[in-house]
Amino acid sequence: MPKLAVLTAPGGPIELAEFPLTAPAPGTAALKLRMAGICGSDLHIFRGELPLPCPFALGHEMVGEIAELGEGLTTDATGKPLAVGDRVVTPYFWTCGRCHACARGRPHACQNLMAGEYRTHDQEPHFVAAHGEYYYTSRRQPLYKVPEDLADEAVAPLNCALAQVLFALRDVRLGDTVVIQGAGGLGINAAAVARTAGAAAVIVIDKIPERLDVAADFGATSCIDASGISTFEVAERVRAHTDATGADWVLEVVGVPGVIPDGVGFLNNGGTLLEVGNVGMGRTFELDPSSLVYGNKAVRGVMLYDPVTLAIGLSFLQHTDFPFGRLMPKPYHLADVNDAFASADAGLVPRGALVP
Repeated sequence: MPKLAVLTAPGGPIELAEFPLTAPAPGTAALKLRMAGICGSDLHIFRGELPLPCPFALGHEMVGEIAELGEGLTTDATGKPLAVGDRVVTPYFWTCGRCHACARGRPHACQNLMAGEYRTHDQEPHFVAAHGEYYYTSRRQPLYKVPEDLADEAVAPLNCALAQVLFALRDVRLGDTVVIQGAGGLGINAAAVARTAGAAAVIVIDKIPERLDVAADFGATSCIDASGISTFEVAERVRAHTDATGADWVLEVVGVPGVIPDGVGFLNNGGTLLEVGNVGMGRTFELDPSSLVYGNKAVRGVMLYDPVTLAIGLSFLQHTDFPFGRLMPKPYHLADVNDAFASADAGLVPRGALVP
C-alpha cells in the first residue's frame, strides 16, 4: 500500500504509515505526488515548536499529477481542462468564503482557515499531507495546471515558499530598497521576486555563506554574511548599501524573534517590516515602540496568500530565468525521510526535497 510520513513525537522519529487508496469525493482530486519540499514550518513542527498532536502527517509544499478526478471536477481554477496525468499545484489551505475577512476580500486572513495538514490521516482519505506518495484535495482547494515547460524542481516550492513571498512583497515598487533577513527557501525566492518587481537594491543577510552564494544568483544586489560580526556591524553594512537611508521594506524569514528589532532598525522612515518567518508560538522579543512612532514605521504580519497567487507564480516561473533548480538539490527518497529532515534541520540546503 502507498505510504505517508508521520511524525511520531517532537524530534522524531518519522515513520512511514501505509493506507489504502480511496475514490476521491465529488469535486476533489487524488494526486500522485512527484516532489515535495521541507519547509521551515515543517521543521518547526518537527522540533515541537508548534502545538500539534503527534502522530502528525507532515508536509504541505508539493507538486503532483492527477491520479483520479472526483465527479464534477473537469477544469482547474482558470478554466483549463484537467485530465489524469496532468501536473497541478494547489494551496495547502482553504478558506470559508463567508467570515468577516473573506467577505471583505481578505481570504488570506480567513477567520475559519483550515490548513490541509490539519485533517486527520486516521480517517479517509488518509493522504492529507505532502510527505507521502499521494495527496487528496478538498472541495475548497483550487487546482492550477502546471505548464509542460516547468520542471518539478521549480514548481514544488510554489505553493508555499514562492507564493508566500509573492504575496508578502506585492506592494514593492520600482526603485524600492528591500532587505531580506534569511537566505533559506523563502528568502532566496524573495530576492528573485523583489528584483523582478523593480527593487533597486535587494540586500540579503544570512550566517551561512553557501546560502548567500545562491541568493546572489537570484537577484540579490548585496549579500551580508552576519556570522562573526555584531548586530551593529550588520546595520552599518545595510546603511552602506542603502545610501545611508535604510530600507523601504524588510522581510523577516529567519524564524527567530530576536532579529525583528534589528529589522525595524534597518528601515528608513516610513518603511515596513514584513513578518513572515516566526510561526512558532510562545516566543517573544523586546522592542522600543518609539522606534516605530518616531520613524513612522510599520510591522505587517503576513500569513498565507490569495489562492490566485499560484497562477501568478506559474507565470513568474515561466517568464524569469533564475536557476530555480538550485533551490531543490538532489532530493531524498521518501524512505530516507529522517535523513532528509536531519539535513534540512542542519541548514545544509536552502530547501530540503523529497520524492516518492
